[in-house]
Amino acid sequence: MEIAVLGGNEFVVGFQLAGVKHIIEVDKDTDAMGRMNKIKNDGQISMVIVDEAVLSRLDRQDRLEIEGSVNPVYVPLSSISSQENLRYLIKKSIGVDILS
Repeated sequence: MEIAVLGGNEFVVGFQLAGVKHIIEVDKDTDAMGRMNKIKNDGQISMVIVDEAVLSRLDRQDRLEIEGSVNPVYVPLSSISSQENLRYLIKKSIGVDILS
């Protein structure tokens, strides 16, 4: 199973330098949901690290679909830390809310 990174150029470059093979650059004109569906249908990618800015551009239904995905699991990263996002990811991963 592989890891992919999806985001703008500034977001993905660090992961690319770290050796992540599956880099998907998107900008404001790119169909981000189309790219995410392509990853989902790939079958080899089990985790996708996604720039929170990309997720914020999706409509509500698409965002809920991405956040609820289990295979691959989408992990949003942002320059602004959010404990709620972390809590949700932990609960989604292990099924228990350990931060309560």
